[in-house]
Formats: sequence, structure tokens, C-alpha cells
Amino acid sequence: MSNPILGVPLLTSNPVGWAVLGVAGYLTYKAGKKAGKRSIEQVDQECLADRAVKGVMKSAYKAKMKTDSMFSSTKDKYSEMWKEAQTEATQQA
Repeated sequence: MSNPILGVPLLTSNPVGWAVLGVAGYLTYKAGKKAGKRSIEQVDQECLADRAVKGVMKSAYKAKMKTDSMFSSTKDKYSEMWKEAQTEATQQA
């Protein structure tokens, strides 16, 4: 087995060694760039509790909208009946 200290002069004084060091440096740079991007994406995400609360709020709002539309149609139906009853009552009097 060769000693790793003997390999260092081969990497630094030889053009092939320069290429090896250049490729290793580039791969290290790319790995660091990917890790930084992932950490930025993790910071931008909302926490789980906030997402859960937001989901509950959306569900409650959807239920409110459906209920409002149901009450609106019921109100329209019975307001017509109320007007008809008023008309009939005034005609009988």
C-alpha cells in the first residue's frame, strides 16, 4: 500500500493531478450549491401547524359558502310565498 502523503505531490505537480483536483473542487461546489438551495426551500415552507390551520380555514370557508347559497335559495323561495300570502290576505279583506 502506498502512503497518501506520497500521492499529494503527484496531484499538485502533475497536469493530470490538476484535472483531478479541478473536478473534485467542481463537484464539491455543485454539492454545496444543491445543499444551499434545499435549505432555502425548507426555510420558505410554512410549518405543518400553519398548513393544517390554513386547511381548516379553507374547509370552514367552503362550508360557509355552501350554507349561504342554501339559505339564499330558501330565502328566495319563502319570500315569494310570503308575498303571495300578503297578496291573498289583502284581496280577502
